[in-house]
Amino acid sequence: MNRTLTELPLRGREREMRTVREVLDHGRRTGRVVLTVEGMPGIGKTRLLREAAALADDLGYARHHPDPWTERLPARRRTATARHGRGRPGRCPAAASGPLLILVDDARPGQDPASRRPSAPREQGGAERPVVWLVAHRPGTGPVLPSGLTSRSERLSLGPLSPSHALDLARDLLDAEPAPDLVRLLDQARGHPRLLLELLAGLREEGSLATVDGEARLLTGRLPARLALRTRATLDRFSPECRQLLRVAAVLGCEVVYEDVALLLRTSVSALLPALEEVAATGVVRNEEGRAVFAGPLLRRLVAESVPESLRLSLQREAAALRTTTGLHAAPPAGPELSRQQRELVGLVREGLTNQQIARRLALSPHTVNYHLRKLFKAYGVSSRIDLLTAAEHPDPAGRAARARQN
Repeated sequence: MNRTLTELPLRGREREMRTVREVLDHGRRTGRVVLTVEGMPGIGKTRLLREAAALADDLGYARHHPDPWTERLPARRRTATARHGRGRPGRCPAAASGPLLILVDDARPGQDPASRRPSAPREQGGAERPVVWLVAHRPGTGPVLPSGLTSRSERLSLGPLSPSHALDLARDLLDAEPAPDLVRLLDQARGHPRLLLELLAGLREEGSLATVDGEARLLTGRLPARLALRTRATLDRFSPECRQLLRVAAVLGCEVVYEDVALLLRTSVSALLPALEEVAATGVVRNEEGRAVFAGPLLRRLVAESVPESLRLSLQREAAALRTTTGLHAAPPAGPELSRQQRELVGLVREGLTNQQIARRLALSPHTVNYHLRKLFKAYGVSSRIDLLTAAEHPDPAGRAARARQN
C-alpha cells in the first residue's frame, strides 16, 4: 500500500504503449518525430512518459538534458523529465551516438520549440541525428509545433481507466481483493488513477480499511483528508474565475447547467465563455451524451466539499429562490410514487452514472435504461437529470418552497 503508481504495473495503457513503440521505431529509422500526450491532471501522462523513456533506453536512445522547452520557465515549473537516462547518469547527448529522445512534461501554451531547441545533434560524419519528442500537456494547453520540426506527428489522448483496469490497479495498491462496498466507492473515481491512489492511501492512513481473509473492507463512508487537500491544491492551480465556476456547479449537482451557474453568478452564459474554456481544459467537466457533467461523482463531491457546508446550503437556497423568481428551470410538478426499480434508477443517476454504466449495474440494455428515464422525465414534466433528481427528492412543489423558507 505504500508503493507509488510508478512502482506498480502499468494498467490499461496497452494501446498507448503500442503507439509509443511505433513512434520510437519510426524515429530510429527516419529522424524527427513528435508524439503529444494529452490528458487531465492525474490521468497518467507522466507515468506514460516514464514508461516510454524506459522503452527508449532499451532501444538505444539517449535522453536530452536539459529540456530545451523549459529553459525560460521559472525554476518551480521545470519538470523532472529532463533528467539523464535510467542507468546512464551524467550521459550527455552530444557525446553519445544514436537516436535522441527529448521529454517535455506538462507543456504550457505558447511554448515554441523551434525558437529554443539546441541545434540538431549530428552523428559522426555530419549526418543529422534522429530525434523523437515526447510532449505531455493538459487539454487545450499544448505548444504550437512549427512546420519542419518533424517528419511525423502522433497524438494520444489519455482517458480514464476502464472499470476492470481500475479494479486491477486497486488490487495492486491493496494487495487484497476489494469488498463490494469498497468497489462501489472506487467506481465513483471513474478510473482516474491519481484519485484512486489518493483515496486508497488516505483510507489506509486513517484506519478506514480492514483486510480480512484477503478482502479489503471499507469501515466508513467518510472521505480521507488527504483527498480533500489534493483537490484544493489542484483547484488552486486554476484561475479564480475557473475555481468559482467549478465550485458553484459542483454544489448544484453532477450535471453542469450553465444557465443555473450564470444565474447564480449574476452574469450570462456568453460572459462565462473564457472560464468555460479553462474548465474544459481541466478535464474536470466533460461532455457526455449532449450534457456537461463532472468527470465522476467522487470528483464532483470533492469539489463541492471544498466549499464550507454552510455556504453550500446558502448557494442551494439562493439557486432555488432565483429559479422561482425568474422561472428558469422552474420546479417540476408533483410526480408519481416511484417503484423500487425506479428508485434504484434515480439513485444511480444521482451518483452521476451514464446510461451505459447504469445498464451494467442493473443488468439491462442501455436502450431500456433510456426508455425508463424518458418515462420518468415525462411523468415529472422535466427535461434534465438534475431536475429529475430535484423532483424525485421533493415531489411536492409547495413542500419544497416551505422547506426553503424553514432553512
